[in-house]
Amino acid sequence: MIGAGEFLGNHVSKALAVEAPVIELHADADDETLADAIRTVEVVHYCTETWSPAYRLRYRRETPQLLERVVAAARLAGVRRIVHVSTADVYGPDNPARITEKSRVHPVHPYEKLKLLEESWLLDNAQDLEVVVLRPARIFGLGEDWMLPRLMGSLAHGRVWLPSGGRVMQTFIAAEDVGRASLAAADRGRPGKSYLVGGFDATWRDLLESCSRAAGVSADIVSLPHDLAYMRAMAAEATASRSAPVWPSVYAVDVVGKPHLVDDSHSRRELTWSPSVGSFEQAMPQMSGWLSELPGVTPVREPEAISPPDT
Repeated sequence: MIGAGEFLGNHVSKALAVEAPVIELHADADDETLADAIRTVEVVHYCTETWSPAYRLRYRRETPQLLERVVAAARLAGVRRIVHVSTADVYGPDNPARITEKSRVHPVHPYEKLKLLEESWLLDNAQDLEVVVLRPARIFGLGEDWMLPRLMGSLAHGRVWLPSGGRVMQTFIAAEDVGRASLAAADRGRPGKSYLVGGFDATWRDLLESCSRAAGVSADIVSLPHDLAYMRAMAAEATASRSAPVWPSVYAVDVVGKPHLVDDSHSRRELTWSPSVGSFEQAMPQMSGWLSELPGVTPVREPEAISPPDT
């Protein structure tokens, strides 16, 4: 399992370990360590976050170096299959209808384009291996390190401004269910195929309200027009240096403010899997302690907002 020590990698590894022995590798493992670990396995699960959406990214059509190293080591070791965890965001942010495997991929943001580049490179250059791609919907869970820490910190400081009030419907999936889907893909996925995986439909507002109750902070969520939030994010990115952290980015604005519904009925039938988490409230007992300990999740004297409107 490539991606140990990362948010999603930890959850996927834990789910896999229920059914089979797991060898965990960090994304920065050297070639010797990588070769030694892969030598004894049949299936490699690749779910490392090569590019973090928390930073200003630039799209370049270059070979994904870590993925290239993993494929080379897999060939030498006689690995049978690679399960690559990507994202449903490769379909882009402008999808008013529910996405299916037949929908057209149309990435817009650099992060979306880079994730599709990984998929395309792997399918084109590892045809001698069995490659199965998973495209999860919005992933949430304990240890998520991009959206929730920032949104919860703003709530604890008084209020958070969200595009369209965070009321736009999305399909969410718990991180541990991505692990369960990965296990199913290792056993029953068809080589060369991509599968959408989701859990349930909800909104970011629903998620923040559940998290705020679990963490014991008030949930003052204020609506901001999507266009205004987007322009502010564009201005923030324009003044940020390359690879610098940006919050909120234009990608984050679209993640919250545009509909992103997934129809994963095909993967549920073909992989014969189903999610175990069907609501945010179901996940809160495991997340509450972590949420309460997030940096800044304590009341402060003056309220702040991550994207306050012009005064």
